[in-house]
Amino acid sequence: MTHTGLFIGEARTSAETVSSLLPLKPAAASVRDRALTPLLVELDDDDADEVLSALSSATARRLLAAVYDDPRPASELADTLDTTLQTVGYHVERLVDAELIEPVATWVSAQGREMTVYGPTRSAVVLFAGAERTESKLSSGLRTLVTGVGVTLVGSVAVQALWTARQPQVRYAAPAPAAPVPEPGVAEFVSAFLAGPGALAFLVGVVLAVLVSLGAVWTQTRV
Repeated sequence: MTHTGLFIGEARTSAETVSSLLPLKPAAASVRDRALTPLLVELDDDDADEVLSALSSATARRLLAAVYDDPRPASELADTLDTTLQTVGYHVERLVDAELIEPVATWVSAQGREMTVYGPTRSAVVLFAGAERTESKLSSGLRTLVTGVGVTLVGSVAVQALWTARQPQVRYAAPAPAAPVPEPGVAEFVSAFLAGPGALAFLVGVVLAVLVSLGAVWTQTRV
């Protein structure tokens, strides 16, 4: 009889030990602080149909918002939304299929039952339209930049040529006629351009062209 009591006590102690080793409700950091990226869904994209279908119900949208607020199991979601566990299970399955939520942890209830905890798959869900309009704005800004750089290059070359022409010519007396001096070539002009005011004018012009292009794109995006 003594051995039986000892066996029961040991079994109870072992069960309590195993229960204490099971993961109960962990800290929020273990399920919320995950490196996630936003989900960008264009309305014309094929993936938009599944996302919009999964979020067509107000209950599904509230469920997704609750998961973003704090990842939790289906039972807690049912209590939060004041609905049945069956309804939550239906919408959870659809949201998982749409890759909007996913299992992120497993908790153990007070009764020892394992509970799957659902969390968001992305840091945010963004539905957008008008990609062609955005692309045209970027193309317009790029054309403005290329035009500005071209005009700046021509202007800086003109500045360099004018500056070179105004430099005083140094003359040396020669006892005999010297061979004709060849005209400066492209390499000499480029070297003088980089060392003279032409390079500075080109740099300032490029900076102004970039600023004007960015300003034009920013203004168009606000319209």
